[in-house]
Amino acid sequence: MKVISEYGEEVVKLGGRMLELMSRNLGLKEDYLMNAFGGENEIGGCLRVNFYPKCPQPDLTLGLSAHSDPGGMTILLPDDFVSGLQVRKGNHWITVNPLPNAFIINVGDQIQVMSNAIYKSVEHRVIVNSNKDRVSLAFFYNPKSDLLIEPAKELVTKERPALYQPMTYDEYRLYIRVNGPCGKAQVESLTSPIR
Repeated sequence: MKVISEYGEEVVKLGGRMLELMSRNLGLKEDYLMNAFGGENEIGGCLRVNFYPKCPQPDLTLGLSAHSDPGGMTILLPDDFVSGLQVRKGNHWITVNPLPNAFIINVGDQIQVMSNAIYKSVEHRVIVNSNKDRVSLAFFYNPKSDLLIEPAKELVTKERPALYQPMTYDEYRLYIRVNGPCGKAQVESLTSPIR
């Protein structure tokens, strides 16, 4: 249990550092995204262990269907020896080959909204392997559930109006649960009618 606790603490630190870097890259104050998430002590975090057993006919199943993560970002520690994550690039699925001792960080829907779609959430899916089991650790780094999430005012201009209406993370999660995973359709359906 101690190892999991320490791992969680370090991944939270990594997520905070990523938010700082993304904020600066957007031309915002370094603490903008962290504050928009609710502040350092209000981050919603969840660690999930994923187990994908080998499947003799992998072409007949998916480990997880196409979706974008509804939260802020996902910090994934993949299996170093078995690939299974695929990301969509245009009309093609690209298999992500894991690098030893490296994380994969997926931008989620909430950062897409806050950045007014400058950052895009990653559409991805999981495939299974015919010969080997696969394990991954996914840490979901999310905003406080009852805060309004909306495009940063500094990123909204006459030429680039707000693409999304304000919505709490709780409201968005409920919307996702009702509609189920279907690529990036959920976040794209939320674009503001004022475009």
